Amino acid sequence: MSAAGLQPEGAFEHQFSHTKFTIRNTQGGAVQHLERRGSSEYMLFQYAIGSGAHAFGYLAQVGDHLFQSPLSYYTLRKQWDMAPGYENDRAPNFLRPVTQECVFCHSGVARPIRQTINSYESPPFNALGITCERCHGSAERHLKNPVPGSIVNPARSPAAQRDSVCEQCHLTGVVRIANAGGAITGFRPGQTLEANYTVYVGERQPDGTVRVISQAEQLALSVCKRRSGERMWCGTCHNPHQRPAEPVEYFRKRCLACHAATLAAKHAELGNCMACHMPRLPASDGGHTAFTDHRISRDPARFDTTGIPTGLAAWREPPANQRDRNLALALVTVGLESQDSEKVTRGYRMIARLPSAQRQDPDVLTAVGNILLITKQPEEASKRFAEALSLRPDYAPYEVNLAAALLESNRLPESIKHLERAVQLDPLLQKAVSMLASGYQREGDTEKATELISRYRSATGISSLKSR
Repeated sequence: MSAAGLQPEGAFEHQFSHTKFTIRNTQGGAVQHLERRGSSEYMLFQYAIGSGAHAFGYLAQVGDHLFQSPLSYYTLRKQWDMAPGYENDRAPNFLRPVTQECVFCHSGVARPIRQTINSYESPPFNALGITCERCHGSAERHLKNPVPGSIVNPARSPAAQRDSVCEQCHLTGVVRIANAGGAITGFRPGQTLEANYTVYVGERQPDGTVRVISQAEQLALSVCKRRSGERMWCGTCHNPHQRPAEPVEYFRKRCLACHAATLAAKHAELGNCMACHMPRLPASDGGHTAFTDHRISRDPARFDTTGIPTGLAAWREPPANQRDRNLALALVTVGLESQDSEKVTRGYRMIARLPSAQRQDPDVLTAVGNILLITKQPEEASKRFAEALSLRPDYAPYEVNLAAALLESNRLPESIKHLERAVQLDPLLQKAVSMLASGYQREGDTEKATELISRYRSATGISSLKSR
């Protein structure tokens, strides 16, 4: 994370949505402007995300909210294009919420406000760049008693704790499920990921591609790692404190440290091991760029599929009392996103077998509510959403969930009350504002709908998408 500052100026047209973008530097900073179907809006972006090795993304601060730009600047290609996840957006705008989970790996210390999606203290970050504490634990504890053992040294930690330090930002898997009462951002060096959340992997990638954040998963599939076991980890090849000045020679030496004795002399003399065995591949999950394949294949064209799960599987199992809960939520989450009814059904059946206390978990209640809603059981869905809301009464998205179920049950007045509460809790929650304006329109109160939209547009600080 860094201050956005001056950015490359330029223009870009997103053919899928027929949106034209222009990027210009002003005295106040970098401004992005979009035009679509005779309408326009613009926003000033204060923060840049990423190292720039591949690309930069951009965040805007609006009041105490953070939003993501639909654009990224791809440094290797030296051009603007859509940010990951926006490629097939039919109406990209500047108001995608930036959650704490989004910035966890890109900033030093974020300062989110509890019970919100994308609201932050002022300033939103205590530190922009990644700090020593991300890998080594509490500096305060170390300073109080600066003796050996008062700070985490990943290289000397047990394998799972050691690897978790890298995996916190280099392993997203297919889905991550927080433990009951926990958070994805709760990890601290010295723990395992599973003390806070479970990563589920699987779902083989299309041939010739990689996921953007899956280096740990790729490495685990390599013959090198499978034969080395716990001895091999990210630190075997990478110096986390320094980028090598001559990467080809540096990584060649790392390879030969293990393989020199087994290679034919002519092969060992070849200069660039990575070019053949760790090629750069396009990312299957967006990004318009290529990433190093950490599977270390002898022949990348004939990759060994040994070790790839055929379905969702825990990277490491969580505590026993979380296993069924977390897997059930993973199945439901992935199933709903991919419209895979088999996964949804399996997850729903697992939830039904959970202990009563776990079935009252707000995440579990919300998952069940979502299943009931898509299976046309809005009355039952509203009951689950209401239970979840009772456990987190100040969480605006839960108000929206309940409002959606009530609307499907033709209970418009009740739905509007919950949407009004959601907007009261979070005036910039776009879905709540949109649904509430629509509800006012259905009641015939056009003036109220217009006033709501006007307040929202004013609060966002961007021009509206209305015809000139």
